[in-house]
Amino acid sequence: MTELRIVQLADLHLGAGQEQHLDNWNKVCAWTAREKPDLAVINGDLVMSDPDADADHAVAREQIGRLGVTRRVLAGNHDVGDNVRFGKMPQRINGERIARFLRCYGEDRWSFAGAGWGFVGVNAQLFGSGGLAEEAEQWSFIERCFAEHAGKPIALFIHKPLFLNHPSEPDPEDLTLRQSCLDSASRTRLLGLCRTHGVRLISCGHKHQTRTFSFEGIYHFWGPSTACVNGAPSILHWGTREVGFIDYRFRPDGFDHRIVGSDFLFRHENYIHKLGE
Repeated sequence: MTELRIVQLADLHLGAGQEQHLDNWNKVCAWTAREKPDLAVINGDLVMSDPDADADHAVAREQIGRLGVTRRVLAGNHDVGDNVRFGKMPQRINGERIARFLRCYGEDRWSFAGAGWGFVGVNAQLFGSGGLAEEAEQWSFIERCFAEHAGKPIALFIHKPLFLNHPSEPDPEDLTLRQSCLDSASRTRLLGLCRTHGVRLISCGHKHQTRTFSFEGIYHFWGPSTACVNGAPSILHWGTREVGFIDYRFRPDGFDHRIVGSDFLFRHENYIHKLGE
């Protein structure tokens, strides 16, 4: 295969009896049926907000089945709970929540090759777990998969950004900022592996914003949410407040991308919805 077309769909926020984001999701499904990408990466936060809501997981699983294309799935904080040491939500990731996610979606990390690239997806919520066995297993998985893709450029998919301003930034005191990206120790270790093994792209969601930049030879892409934007316009944002998804085309000599959906998806304002609750 000389070209691999992958769409990243992030922050779907679907739930039982909660239809405020289905208008956009119906349009996303129609788009994938028409465009027929080779693969859809579902990059976390499939469910509305509660990782323990079995009914929401059932709805999310059913809805991603409508895409009509091959899928690879990753977990977000609303799917398995927040990071143990650096999270904000009361529900933190644990073995029970990981097991639920695996029952519903079949995977929380993966690796494959195509179009001259290596592709690796990992569970962002496991970093900074404070000793969960699953985190140690994932570090071994990352090292093994990166080594298996030796000689190829690698694209890493992960729900959360690795950092907000700069890789050297300290862990912030503010909980909202702290849960926005990886903790500094995990980030330093992961970026070290990325540099050693030729990672060229890190693609995430989580912030419900679009942002692209390059740092030390690695492209960082924050994909928008298909569902909504978060936070009032008056607060600090690092990227563009828009809804949509990323359409990637990978080839042995590089890749292209475009943001799709801002012209046909509705920009639901989550902070306004919360005011009405």
